[in-house]
Amino acid sequence: MITFAIPYYSGLAYLQRTIESVLGQSDDSWSALLVDDSPKQEAADLVQRIGQGRVRYAPNERNLGMAATFNRCIDLAETDLVTVLHADDELAPTYTRIVGDALARHPDATAAYTGIDVIGEASQPSFSLPHFVKGSINPARRRELVLDGEPGVRALLRGNFIPAATLCLRRSRLGARRFRAHYKFVLDWDFTLGILLDGGSIVGVPAHCLRNRAHREAATEQLTREHRRFTEEIELYDEMEATARERGWSRCVEVARARRFTKLHIVYRAVTSLARFDLGHARHALELLRR
Repeated sequence: MITFAIPYYSGLAYLQRTIESVLGQSDDSWSALLVDDSPKQEAADLVQRIGQGRVRYAPNERNLGMAATFNRCIDLAETDLVTVLHADDELAPTYTRIVGDALARHPDATAAYTGIDVIGEASQPSFSLPHFVKGSINPARRRELVLDGEPGVRALLRGNFIPAATLCLRRSRLGARRFRAHYKFVLDWDFTLGILLDGGSIVGVPAHCLRNRAHREAATEQLTREHRRFTEEIELYDEMEATARERGWSRCVEVARARRFTKLHIVYRAVTSLARFDLGHARHALELLRR
């Protein structure tokens, strides 16, 4: 059994499609809950109307924010396996079967992740250059493999190729590890790196089992436009470089210091900002690149 725990703050139209994708799983071995972090608690009616009695509704007593709501999703799950499914993404019908089988093949693994397809606001196929590049550096893009130890950390430091919403966690192996509220954009990257640093392992599955929605209202896009994602990535790299040095992982130190994916993304944002004559954003991007 996998619990699909959906943290919600806004976007009812997208949420409906997310819930419908859970209900459309080809394997019935799942349960679901929605953790509502919206002060309006506006998702209650939708859950009751379309949830078919299979989606548990759990409102927060007050606004907790992203990381704390993600953590509450993990803690409220009633099964050992739990996927924190973002409220604007959609599952492929095969997610439960493919991910459940992968974790059954690797009973000691802390988590598993899959590939993704990018969709737009109306759920149409869409292209995203950053997602394409992340997919190209994913070592599990062609075959199933296990990330662990220094090689796993080094691979993940090259770029955050693990789509957070596909990540299925085994709570009995996860232990006390939770999302840190210190970050907003890289909290998922920080989380998966933490799993590996704790001695855990993560199974990568090549099948594309999630449709990741790219839209202007998404927190990821907002944090990118504000360039906060890049300042957080720089801070995480600083932290990881120090950790790797303490462990004597010289190759990880080199990758963390290089920060190639972040640098390339900043350049890409600077160029696209210049193409739109958005000189303020372009200037800020170039200042980040100098840092």
